[in-house]
Amino acid sequence: MHETSVLKVARTAAGYCVRVEGRGTMRESQSAAQFVAGPLEREGAIVVVDLSACDHLDSTFLGCLVEMQRRAGRATPPRLLVSATPEKVKKLLSPTKLDLVLKTTGEPPQVVGEFVSLPAAEPGTPDVMRHVMECHRLLAQTGAPQQAAFAAIADSIEKELEKTAGKPAR
Repeated sequence: MHETSVLKVARTAAGYCVRVEGRGTMRESQSAAQFVAGPLEREGAIVVVDLSACDHLDSTFLGCLVEMQRRAGRATPPRLLVSATPEKVKKLLSPTKLDLVLKTTGEPPQVVGEFVSLPAAEPGTPDVMRHVMECHRLLAQTGAPQQAAFAAIADSIEKELEKTAGKPAR
């Protein structure tokens, strides 16, 4: 059975809420990263990634969360929060130790208006593959128990991108 993956966004009083429903995969990851880049470039905007309806995050989406955190910087209060119950944090973030890297909150923010769905990216395109590579590079740098595997995935994708483009992927 194919589980659904939906990425939605809504305004909040302080910025935006990005809600992952079902599975957060490489397809939703690139859309999330592109959307979040805008608000995080504006001073003061806070982005909350709501995982309350999320059942699974693949490694690309996990790496994307790290990239979002890096983009948000070390502001006080944090400009990027991950909203999830302690059980979801344990299930989705603890295996990669991202619960120690990402700022989390148990409560999703109050949204203003309706959620709007974001389109998923088409897997296999050079842009998506570059995004997947970059996300795995970031995961490899977090000290996660699987860092060697993440680095190997990034290296493999980089070689494939170089082969298809005929030049270095970086």
